[in-house]
Amino acid sequence: MTSVKKSRATFVGVVIAFLIPVLGAYLVLQGNWYQGAATNKGTMLVPPFELGELNAQLPEGWRIVLRDSGQCSAACIQGLYAINQLDIALGKETDRVTPVFISATETTVDLEQMPIVRSVISADLIEALADLPAEQLFIVDPMGNVVLYYPTHADEEAMRLEAKNLLSDLRTLLKLSKIG
Repeated sequence: MTSVKKSRATFVGVVIAFLIPVLGAYLVLQGNWYQGAATNKGTMLVPPFELGELNAQLPEGWRIVLRDSGQCSAACIQGLYAINQLDIALGKETDRVTPVFISATETTVDLEQMPIVRSVISADLIEALADLPAEQLFIVDPMGNVVLYYPTHADEEAMRLEAKNLLSDLRTLLKLSKIG
C-alpha cells in the first residue's frame, strides 16, 4: 500500500471513529430510548400552580400545605401528623418551613395535638386549590408557587414513607434555594 492510500485509510478511520458516537447518540435520542433522571420523589407541577395574591394569606417562607376537604379522613389525620413531624425533622432548617392546614370553615380536627401546624381559614384559598388533587400534601415556595405534591395515606407506615420522600425533596429545595 502506498503512503497516499495509507494516509487516506487513516483519515477515513479517524472520521468514522468520531462519527459513530455522534450517530449513536442521535439514534438514542430520536428513538426515545433515553429517559432523563428525575431526582424528585413527589409529583412536580409543570408549570407550577401560582397562588398570586392569595399567597399573602399564608405564613412567610416555605410551606408544607394540607387542604381540608370538609371531612378530615384518616389519610388527612395521618397527613397532619406527618407535616407536624417533618417540621421537627428539618432540624436547623425548621425556621424556613411552616406546616399549614387550610380549611374553608372552622375545622373539627383537634389541632392542639399538633402545635407546630398553623391553621388558615380561607374559602378563597380552598377554591383556588380546588384544581389540584384532593388529600395531598403540597410544597409551596416563598413566591407562592405550588411546586410538588404528595399523596396522603390512611396507613401509618405508607404515610411515613411518603413523609420521608417529602422530607428528602424539601431538604433539596432548601439547600438549592436562596429565598425564604
